[in-house]
Amino acid sequence: MVATKGFKYPDRELYDWVLNELHKRHINNETIGEIAYEMQHQYLPELTVEDFGKELDEVLKKREVLNILATGFALDNLAQDGLLPEPLQSIVANDSGVFGVDESLSLSLSQLYGSIAVTNYGYTDKNKPGIAAQLDNSNGQVNTFADDLALALASAVIGRCGHGSKLELEDNTVEGKQINDEFKELKFVVNGKEVRPQGDLRYFAKPIKSDHKFPNWDLNNFANDLGKTINESRELADRLEEEFNHDYYVNLKVGMDEEFAWQLAIDLLDNQMELVDVIFVDLEHFLDYVYLEVDSSSEFVDTAQMIAQFVFEHDLYPYPEDSNDLEEADDEDNELDMSEMAKALATITPLFMEHFSSLMKSGSLDSLSDMLRAEKDNRKDDANE
Repeated sequence: MVATKGFKYPDRELYDWVLNELHKRHINNETIGEIAYEMQHQYLPELTVEDFGKELDEVLKKREVLNILATGFALDNLAQDGLLPEPLQSIVANDSGVFGVDESLSLSLSQLYGSIAVTNYGYTDKNKPGIAAQLDNSNGQVNTFADDLALALASAVIGRCGHGSKLELEDNTVEGKQINDEFKELKFVVNGKEVRPQGDLRYFAKPIKSDHKFPNWDLNNFANDLGKTINESRELADRLEEEFNHDYYVNLKVGMDEEFAWQLAIDLLDNQMELVDVIFVDLEHFLDYVYLEVDSSSEFVDTAQMIAQFVFEHDLYPYPEDSNDLEEADDEDNELDMSEMAKALATITPLFMEHFSSLMKSGSLDSLSDMLRAEKDNRKDDANE
């Protein structure tokens, strides 16, 4: 889908509306924390209900989560007021067991947090613990989507907690905190000029052989930073269009594939804003490709340049097969420039001719005419000889 230029996503309005809908249904840190605690206490005995509940605040900061919650709650509200078209109104209002869309929507939320979240959502959907059971059994209130969404939020919290423990890293890797601290002292240089970092993203060193790598647990942070930058600004997409020599317009999005691996999807669009191709960049492989040398002599490049370099070196780039690319727009601009030049010449020529005629009448060009006539006679004599 092509992004609408100039549209600013209503994040604050969406966040506030979803929080209000959660409050109406008593879905909060405590009720979600209770479900997560019941499911995971035996695996994470050091965590309390409050510890699990705190993670809900982080889950609700993800735009994809808010979009899913808003859609489900809005459908419940419309069904409650009898505003859905039949037969959809009857299906949703009666929470038909073969409907399945409520589970599909909630599953898409849990998938944002990996296989741990997905498997826990599937299990809790059968026994409906805690607040989910209360929503499912509430008489007179449509909660067809709400009960499943509560379970999806609990599974997302479980996913965050399950993946939150740090790995034991080898001695030759650099701790994330050390990397961040060292980056603060660096000057970022592109083509010999010091630059300021772009948005929320780090700048990377050019890939060179080194033992310094991003630790694996930093991948989620990078994916979230990248997604945030894409959602809040087209700057990264515009920079990538430059790196792709303006062959295509570009849309970007970060998500997980079917195997729950982080990917950057780069949509390539033609002049008609129609999809031409999609480049998938595995973020784990991308970070493995980017080595860090934190010394003063390193030359740094921005994220768009690093992505483009990765794409080209891994032969992922589909070069345009014909001239139907963004260069057509440049040709149109050139035609417009030629048209303007013709208009200017058409205006200047009569003025020049008028001035030339006045010089002829005044005799100011007689000497020049005599000289040109003599030169012509000389050429004729030479030809006769």
